[in-house]
Formats: sequence, C-alpha cells, structure tokens
Amino acid sequence: MTTALVDFVYATMHKRVNNPDSPYWLPKILEQIRTPDGRSLSPLEVDAWPLGALSGEQGETIAGTIADAWWIFVKRAFKKAKDAGVPDLPKDLSAFISQRSDTDQYPTLALSKVTVAGLPNASVGDLTGLAPTENGYRGTVRVKAAAYDSHGYQPQVTIDGRYQLDQHVIVIDAPRTAGLKPPTRTVLKGLDAYGVDWPSQQIEGRGQFRVAVTGLAFDVRLSIEVTGTGAGRTAKATVESIATVGAPVFTLDQGHLTIEGDTISDLNKQIWIQSAVTAFNSPDAAKALTAKLAAALDADDFRTRFSASVTEQLDKALDNVFGTGALPAPSGRPPTGDGPLEVYLFDRVRASLNDTGSGFYPPTVVKSSSDPKLDPLSIDTIDLGDQQVLGVPVNFKLNDVTVSGISDVLIPVEDAALVSEGVDATLRFGRISQTLLTVKATVVATFVKSGDQLHGTMNTTAQQPSVALGLSFSGPDADDLTIGLRSLTVGVDPARLDINVHVDQLPDKVLHDILNTAEIKAGFIQGVQDGAVQRKDDIAKALTDNARKVIAEKLSG
Repeated sequence: MTTALVDFVYATMHKRVNNPDSPYWLPKILEQIRTPDGRSLSPLEVDAWPLGALSGEQGETIAGTIADAWWIFVKRAFKKAKDAGVPDLPKDLSAFISQRSDTDQYPTLALSKVTVAGLPNASVGDLTGLAPTENGYRGTVRVKAAAYDSHGYQPQVTIDGRYQLDQHVIVIDAPRTAGLKPPTRTVLKGLDAYGVDWPSQQIEGRGQFRVAVTGLAFDVRLSIEVTGTGAGRTAKATVESIATVGAPVFTLDQGHLTIEGDTISDLNKQIWIQSAVTAFNSPDAAKALTAKLAAALDADDFRTRFSASVTEQLDKALDNVFGTGALPAPSGRPPTGDGPLEVYLFDRVRASLNDTGSGFYPPTVVKSSSDPKLDPLSIDTIDLGDQQVLGVPVNFKLNDVTVSGISDVLIPVEDAALVSEGVDATLRFGRISQTLLTVKATVVATFVKSGDQLHGTMNTTAQQPSVALGLSFSGPDADDLTIGLRSLTVGVDPARLDINVHVDQLPDKVLHDILNTAEIKAGFIQGVQDGAVQRKDDIAKALTDNARKVIAEKLSG
C-alpha cells in the first residue's frame, strides 16, 4: 500500500502538534496524561531508581576517593580512642592504609523519591519507517524533550530526589600496591564505639540531588489501524514502544547537592562532594538514568494512556474536520494499493458530504464560493449552430450564459468511489428542494445568408441533471492541498430538458419546437459541457480553497 495518505495526515497534524497556539499542542496534551493509579508526567514521580554499580575507570576513582575519605574518618576515630585510653591500640596507623574492597570493588548509586520535571515540554519530528500492517500502518516518531523555552516551560528536564552512594572499603597493610590487596589480618578492638568497623566497612553518602538533562529524545513506535466493522469502524492508535535515542547528558547541580552520612565530617566532606559529582556525571550513571527514564515511560500503564491520548486526539481531529455523521457501512471495494485505513478515511469524507453540519456539505461549498462564484456559474458562450427556421438557416449563439440552482446538490454515498487516480464522484442536482437547474443567456440569431441579426433571451430548465467529476489530490499537507479535476462530464436527460428562447420577430412556438429536437438538445448539453470544462480550473480552485479553509478552521479550535 502507498503511504501517501498517512504521510499527508501526519504532516497536517505535525504542524499543529508543534504549534503552541493549537489545541493539539503536544505539551498541553502530555500534561493531561494520567494513569489509572493517578501518576502523571507533570511531574513524573518514582519511588526508587537503583542505578547499580558504577564500574570502569570512573568507578575506580570514586571508590578510591571514598576510601581516602573514610581513612580520614578512621584516623580521627583512632585519635579519639587513644585519647580515651582504649587499650591494645598501636602507636599510630602508619602500618595500615585504606582501599576499596578487593571483592566488592565498585560503588553503587541508588535514587529514591525521584521527581522528573519538564517531560511534557516536548515536540515531535518526522514520521519514519512507515510500513503497512494488516489494518493500517506502523511507523516511528522522534520526540524531543525540552523543546520550548516559553509558555512557562524550561528548556531542560530536571531530576530531583534523594540519593545514596555506597562503597565497601577495607583496611590493608601498607603500602598500597598496583593490585588490590585483601583486608589486614591485624585486629584492632575498640574503634567500633567511634563508628569504625575494622577492617571492613560498608559506608554510604546520602542526601538531596538535582540533575539537569539535555539532549533527551525518544523514538516512539506507533501503529494506527482500523478496528471494528461496517458502520462501527474507528481508527485506533497504539504506542507499541518508547526508547531513548542518542546520548543525553546528565549534569549534577552542585548547588542542590547535600552530603550526609555517619562517616562524613567537615574534614572529608569535600572529598565526598567530589565523589558524588563524579558518580552522577559518570557514563554508567548516565546509561542507567537513561534506561530508567525509558523504562518508566515504556511501562504498560503509561503506554496505554499514551495510546488512548493519541487515539483521542486523532478522533478529535477527524470529528472536527468531517463531523460525526454516521459512517456508511458499504464502503465498497478499494482500488489496488489502498487498505482499510484509506477506506475508513474516505468513508469519513463520504459521510461528511451528506452531513448538513459539515463544511464539506455540497450546498455549503457551492454557496460559500465567491472566487469563483459557483452559483450561478458563468459561461461565456454556447454555439447552437445553424438551424432551419421556416426554411431559412439561422445560427443561434448564446452569450453571457449563467447556470443557477447549482447549490441544490448532493453527492450520495453510493456515488463516490475511491479510485487509483483519486476520487470519482457524481453530483446530483435538484435532490434536496427539487430546484430546477436554470440556464439563462442572451441570444444572438444570425441569418446565415444575409448576416442580419436578431437578439433575444433564453431561459432553459433541466430537471435533476448530474455532473460526474474525477478528482485528484496533491500537496504535502492540508494547508497546501490542491484539488484537481481530471474529468468533468455533464449528464442531462433530454426528456427533462426544456429549451425556451425568445427572439423578437420570430415565433416563440416555432423556436421552441426547433430548439427542443434531440439534435439541438444534444448540442446544447455539449455546449454546457464544453463551457463547464473551460471553467474546470476555476471549479478546482473553488474546491481547493474551500477544503483548505474548512480544514484549517476545524483544526484551529
């Protein structure tokens, strides 16, 4: 199936989703997201995010720094113990040094009472990877976070909460070596009263934190398909997955960082601050935070609400543009290349053409058209050719032709079809108020042999004629939509056509009898046909202008 129609709809809505003045603006839609248990994105709140071990070179650095900070605490505790007369303590600690654990080497970082602010401040990019499914299409939309610096939004996502940085440290026999050593076998007693577990201790630093996130973006895998059958069909959007893309940057705000812990004092606090900064700015922390954000948004309850929200906005847009008239059940057989979603959207169009409240209701379209004016429709000239009047050849030419009654028109659902070139539709006139289609003109009757002319008027009526149109559509979106006329064919039942011409000095009855023959009626119908074809571009312009105007107005509020 071709993706042209879905691309067209997406491009139309893409502008509005990213327009702060539109009712479809994404940040305001996302602010309304609520899961069944009351969670939202404004802000996103999470009880706990264990980020795990921080490994690699930076993990080693953090672990070593914490070990150094702990050793400052141990030496102070040792001095207090000595001053208090704790027995069996060595003269000093010069024979020992601290080290990260040889078996539990790396620090772990865990977050709690997490608040993520700014997630609704997002914009959407292009629709990519669009491919057909059994009942619609599937594609990927890139969502960029921190998209706007206005309307009360900040140009970054922030993460606040509590953190805990844990590290297992040990006392080893000095000096340190290139490789990690096991704990010392020397036993010192009495330091536990001063907060030291000799020779191995699991210590922690904790406090408040704030992280600013930049460069955050998500790929949202989305499907839009038709569900239901017949008149009960609807379009349903499903957010299938949400994944982060790229490498967002997480920057710790030191102004909001606090340090607490049983082994932390004024002597080693600055070392702990540096450890915390390094931990939050480490690649492992960034990777883990990225994964936690993605997992939170990709959770079933949020994806279910995202899906419902997209469906609601799609329904809102379609209802605003096409109305809520009953969907025609017999949608017919689609042409090759079109699937259930194209047929559903086309059937929404067919329903709107028969909804008196719709902007596409044909009488409304005709009456609202002013450039060009469609009712009455003007045609310059219709030449009826040479006719015998009382044995004398006379040429009849109609000038300043106007066709009125066009606004009494319908396009019944059965008279519109989706074809490979676009849409074929038949306009049925006089079906609402039984209005006769009336053709008026000035008449010039020229005597062929002498060239003498007589002037008069014409008033011709047709009962329930029709016009078959072949419509084509182009343009990237509704704002640049162009409707073309591939074909235009006038259909008039000659038996329901009455040509009345009055020319001074010629008998009305004779003229009526002459001009209402099958041959003259066929020529008259062809003349109207040719005249309408000459106005084909003007008619197409009127249809284009109306469609653009209606869609823009309906999507604006």
